[in-house]
Amino acid sequence: MIDKFIAALLPSIEHFHLLGHSIKEALEHNSHMQRLIRRYPRSIRSLANRVNRSQFNGLPLTVLCLAFTYVLALFAGIVEDIVTSDSIVSVDHAAAQLIASFRAPSVLPLLVWITSLGEPLIVGALLLVMSLLLWLLNRKYAIVGLLVSCLGASLFTTLGKLAFQRPRPIEAVLIESSYSFPSGHATGSVAFYGFMGYLLIRSTDRWKTRVNVFFAAGGLVLLIGLSRIVLGVHYLSDVWAGYLVGALWLIIGIIVTEWLSANDRIDWNTVIEQRQKVAVFCLLAIASIGVTGYASTRTLPVIISRPETIIQIKKQFVALLHGDKLSRTATLLGEPEQPLAFAIVAQSTDALITTLNQAGWVAADKPNPQNILRLIKDGLDYETAPIAPAFWNDQINDLAFEKPERHTRDTALATVRIWKTLFRIGQDSIFVGVARQYDGIRWGIIHTVSPDVDAAAEQFVKSLGLFGKPSAACQQSLISPTIGTFLMGDQFFTRGHLWLLDLRDTPNITPLCESESAKQ
Repeated sequence: MIDKFIAALLPSIEHFHLLGHSIKEALEHNSHMQRLIRRYPRSIRSLANRVNRSQFNGLPLTVLCLAFTYVLALFAGIVEDIVTSDSIVSVDHAAAQLIASFRAPSVLPLLVWITSLGEPLIVGALLLVMSLLLWLLNRKYAIVGLLVSCLGASLFTTLGKLAFQRPRPIEAVLIESSYSFPSGHATGSVAFYGFMGYLLIRSTDRWKTRVNVFFAAGGLVLLIGLSRIVLGVHYLSDVWAGYLVGALWLIIGIIVTEWLSANDRIDWNTVIEQRQKVAVFCLLAIASIGVTGYASTRTLPVIISRPETIIQIKKQFVALLHGDKLSRTATLLGEPEQPLAFAIVAQSTDALITTLNQAGWVAADKPNPQNILRLIKDGLDYETAPIAPAFWNDQINDLAFEKPERHTRDTALATVRIWKTLFRIGQDSIFVGVARQYDGIRWGIIHTVSPDVDAAAEQFVKSLGLFGKPSAACQQSLISPTIGTFLMGDQFFTRGHLWLLDLRDTPNITPLCESESAKQ
């Protein structure tokens, strides 16, 4: 497969080489260019030196400096987003919630094993082993670049964590004592494994080997970063920033190594003797056994859930839902979406579920990988199919319900998504949620949303038998009338009213509703 890929790529490379040579010839014989050269000889000579491929201070250094500048600009951009709490922060929280809902316990031990390959203890031990190997292979000056890459990345990451002091995600299944931004595992994996890949690529002339090494090193770095995200110990932006920091120091390490090589400090064509091969093999075997043994001892700790901060309220609940973050749901990208449609007072989560079941609502299955595959297989025949998650206050919905008897192409499907809040009335809980009515099918499996979300909320209230009962249901104005768009492009409109519902045995919703603005 690699051979075919390289064979297909080589003609394109040759084509661009010939194209560049033709452009160079045309410029050299162009009269305007010749006059420019005579007028600004020093500037033209300096520019020519920057693109000279025959020496490191020419094109190689220019490309590396441009790459460094580009990566630095990307890192500066993500730092600005974190500092200013840009939409990337909302995306981080939403993605963390979504990934946590998809997280399968069966794969967690494998992820713990993978993530251990990026731990400072493992990377530090491998750094010592690789330094010894480079010394044995008579490439001791390459150790300088390796140390610059790894130690520089480690120091920068430590300072970054202290500077930003970003807390870890609450969805973590591993216990970490340091701050979250940037990811030290992502930084270290790029700086160390990336430099190892560079050394292997630099030591061979075979394209197939170079491509294999590139993808192997890149794949390992990617897996380590993904393991940090899925285990919940880092946000997406933490890992991305870690990759960028690691890339910055990897580039610096490569520049140092290439400069030493250009000054004849490193001989990449040194013949390796048999005794050196034996020593290298033994060191690699010992390192592999040690890393595997250490990684195998890692286990998932028991996470003690944090106590909830309860907020007791007595009246004017709507006044607490100020701002888009509390009054509206959000898309995965952090954009404001549908406003809340209802708030429910119930004795407990179980009591709420029981009431909804009695009203004909059935809990939708969790959107985990197994259920997603079943949905793809069964399509509309999957009566309790997972509902696309929604986000409110940076949290994924806790509950989702639907009407299974309406799973047909010809009729609508009613759904509600519900979040448990920290608000309480005595011992009773307050839940908030949104209602949607699906009135069509897109791509044979995805429902289209009816634009009238107020009608969907009213149908939900009627299904609970609360419509027309002043002690159990009222409405208040939450936001101004608005027209919006769901993530998939379906539009909606709403008057911006919030239903306040009381499902307790003795309902009394009146204290939460301002009498002058409440409307039945």
